Amino acid sequence: ILPHTLAGQDAIGQAQTGTGKTATFLLTIINELLQNPLEASKDGARYLGETRALILAPTRELAQQIHSDCLQLTKFTKLHTVCLLGGTDYDKQSEQLTQGFVDIIIATPGRLIDFCFQHKVYLDRLEVLVLDEADRMLDMGFIHDIRKIIPHLPMRSQNLFFSATMAPTIMDLAHTILK
Repeated sequence: ILPHTLAGQDAIGQAQTGTGKTATFLLTIINELLQNPLEASKDGARYLGETRALILAPTRELAQQIHSDCLQLTKFTKLHTVCLLGGTDYDKQSEQLTQGFVDIIIATPGRLIDFCFQHKVYLDRLEVLVLDEADRMLDMGFIHDIRKIIPHLPMRSQNLFFSATMAPTIMDLAHTILK
């Protein structure tokens, strides 16, 4: 799957935990962001909270693990990564969004929606979207949150979708997101 994602193609992957999917999507994101620096908007501005890549995870623990892996892989780059989690300090996370331009956000769906509706996170320049463990997100009732996020995404983003199972509901969601 990595050659396809590195080529900028949308992808859907069915994989159990521990099979390397996190490395696949992180390497894809990091490669994209480093190889294609963000062009300035028409007025030359880039805004805080305007992320280039978004990884959605169903649990705080998974989001934290992805964040840790991402920090290790981007250690010697200038990429700025922020982790937004429900049940943790909102003000501290908000402050991280203002410490520099955000390249990668790793988030749980509910907390991401909070930040979007507070106009602290913007998805208009999103280049890569990852839904990790989509089956767990649906099992945990996040389908409505994901459907709230989708209309805010640009049409041109690369979308990567990972799930351990491919139930009909998951396939419907995948067809909504993937090109």
